[in-house]
Amino acid sequence: MNMYTDGERVFLAKDYRVEGFSKKELLEKGEKKVVWQSAKLSETPTLLTNTRFYLFGAGKTYLMRMDRRNGETQEIDFEKEIIDLTSDLRDVYFITHEGIYKLDAERFEKARIERLPVSDILEKPIRTLDLIGDYLYVGAGNWLYKIKKDGGKEGEKALVDIRKVLADYEGPVAITEDKVLYLTDEMEVLSNGFYEGEFIKGEHGAYQTYVLTSTHFSVFGRTGERIAHVEYQHYATFTEGLNHIYYYDEKEGDLTYAFKRDLLGDDFINIDLVDTLALVFASLMAVEEAGNRVRLKEKRGFIDVDVNHKHVDMEKVFLKLSKYFPEIFYLYKNPGYYDEIDSFAERYELFIREGEEVKLNTSLLERFSQIRKDFNTFKEDIVKDILSLAG
Repeated sequence: MNMYTDGERVFLAKDYRVEGFSKKELLEKGEKKVVWQSAKLSETPTLLTNTRFYLFGAGKTYLMRMDRRNGETQEIDFEKEIIDLTSDLRDVYFITHEGIYKLDAERFEKARIERLPVSDILEKPIRTLDLIGDYLYVGAGNWLYKIKKDGGKEGEKALVDIRKVLADYEGPVAITEDKVLYLTDEMEVLSNGFYEGEFIKGEHGAYQTYVLTSTHFSVFGRTGERIAHVEYQHYATFTEGLNHIYYYDEKEGDLTYAFKRDLLGDDFINIDLVDTLALVFASLMAVEEAGNRVRLKEKRGFIDVDVNHKHVDMEKVFLKLSKYFPEIFYLYKNPGYYDEIDSFAERYELFIREGEEVKLNTSLLERFSQIRKDFNTFKEDIVKDILSLAG
């Protein structure tokens, strides 16, 4: 059993299926309306992650690909126990206790699964992984490793009893047997906090880390301080949305949710998805306003940026901007929010099409720059950072 989310739905894996419940109906009417459903699966997924178009799941040995557009479902029996799973827009990475594997989301065939050779030099067993930018952070044996996506080992840090590693734009967050540790991208410990009970699940968004155990649901800030917690409420699993936490109550057999503001109090920061997307495109417009040529290219549903005739992946723009506006990290961390870009662009007439290219409507720059009062303060640095992505 597990839960995950995208911009419109909360996905619940249960009883050999995954169902997608409408967030709008749940939050506005309190109704559990199923708007998406997978085919019946060989195993109930215990792991879930999104790529651009697909919800991926893993049971014990089965890897599943479910099309979020129509629910079409395919499976691969990997014949080895799958321990953890992560993804970016285009690729899925997963681990067994003895290896790290990669699969192109569009080429869902067992023969296409690639084992990374770096697996052979890691201490065993391999327990957990997550992805950030060009790197994988992998917990294996008594070590935390930093590994290039193409397989080269960049660094390592002794770390015992690791249960889960989660990616943050500043570096990994490691959950051990009783601690939550915030580390730099060079794996130096910045802060840590303690939790009680047996670890069940952890998620990390833009501002906090959420940990579900056998005794508590806890929220940790970047200082390592536990800023909120509630005693165990029969939750079997959970997932984090922008402004809500969604739970599955095992005792009641029911999907439920909580407002983050009720849980976090003064630490709550409301996130508006439209405003967040506005910050992304205001930043691109600032690059053009500074005298550079910016075009967007949309091919097979992927939006990429062309800066001064050089290609820049949109997800790298998300990641670069996260250090200025942390809420943008949600767009990077969960590709399930990617669909919102098109509806946002249509609503604001953001794009002007010129043949196969899409030009930014720069007349909207001033409106978008007012979304955050600190935008103009950061603008010069933002322009430099985006230009650095273009080489």
